[in-house]
Amino acid sequence: MSESAIFHDRSKLSPRYVPEELPHRQAQIEQIIHVFSDAAKDPDRFPLTILQVVGVAGIGKTSTILRSSKIIEEQFVKSRLVLKTAYINLKLQGGNKYAIYRFLLERIAPELPAQGLSAEEMLRYLLRYLRENKQYALIIMDEIDYLIKTSKDTGIIYDLTRLNEFEPDKPCNVKGVVFIARSTEFYSRLDPAELSTLGRVPMEFHPYSIEQVSDILESRAGQAFNPKAIGSDVIDKVAEITASPEVNGDVRYALDLLLYAGNLAESQGTGRVTLDHVRKVHGQVHPSITTEEIEQLSKNHLVSLMALVRALKSKKKPYVELKDVRLYASELAERLGMKKIDVEDYLDDLKARRLVDIRSLKEIGLHGASLAELEPALMNRIKGGEK
Repeated sequence: MSESAIFHDRSKLSPRYVPEELPHRQAQIEQIIHVFSDAAKDPDRFPLTILQVVGVAGIGKTSTILRSSKIIEEQFVKSRLVLKTAYINLKLQGGNKYAIYRFLLERIAPELPAQGLSAEEMLRYLLRYLRENKQYALIIMDEIDYLIKTSKDTGIIYDLTRLNEFEPDKPCNVKGVVFIARSTEFYSRLDPAELSTLGRVPMEFHPYSIEQVSDILESRAGQAFNPKAIGSDVIDKVAEITASPEVNGDVRYALDLLLYAGNLAESQGTGRVTLDHVRKVHGQVHPSITTEEIEQLSKNHLVSLMALVRALKSKKKPYVELKDVRLYASELAERLGMKKIDVEDYLDDLKARRLVDIRSLKEIGLHGASLAELEPALMNRIKGGEK
């Protein structure tokens, strides 16, 4: 039984967790497996294969490659062969060529000493080790574009794409090298020989749609949260935020948002993650309404925005209808001794300022602002007098 009222297993929201099922990436997994389909059948005749995977951050590139590598490893086991996968994140574990190859050697052959060897000698030792032990390897280089942009030594691409030429008269037991990048902009820093061996036809990953993000988050939330601790309204809100231009489909951000919203709910003892928990956490990272912006608003704008906040609090939904906002705006105006406000005009202006989100007359909401924090800030400004 979980000790937390909110979480069943919060590690399922970690970017390091790779689920067995990856919603909406099965086609890519099958494509990668197909590329290496003959490797386990007759590895000595299967050539060194270079694969590039390109796409923006947080859209499942690394998880897809790691999940695929597990399946490829299992295919080797069925053939009574050993395939070792060496994954290196060059942004976290990179540096110069020497450091990267030493790390690679430690991953595949930890018993081999690296001290006193040059970078190229480490690769030769690695290839010899694999041959002598009748083992095979798959190398994954993540964030290769970061390394190329921050390092003067781009020779790592030339080396790894020509491993089969180190000892051309002997088989190369590295069966594949996978390079993962956010874009192909790093091509401009490579010389013609490096580009030639790398190739110019990457496998492109496109950002998830809002519906796909919802599916992914629903799957992860089902593993991470206790039953009834999170509702579909929260999942839908996080999916909407994730699909917005400011987040650009980054599911890692979505998982962090769920995790920290859950932590906030846990610390407050609410027993359930609410929309306001999500708004508060998102607002701290991507604030949609700042104090400075509030200070620039007229009293009619402030009252219209306050009416929206109160309607959202009352309905406890991510969106409310225009009629709900009108009702609260009318009550506020009467209480403040103001004339009736044409709330539609002010909401349109607030939308133009990107302070509110209007999808239709029946869907009006806020992106990254906590209602509990925004309401007193607006009221203080309203009571402070009109600009």
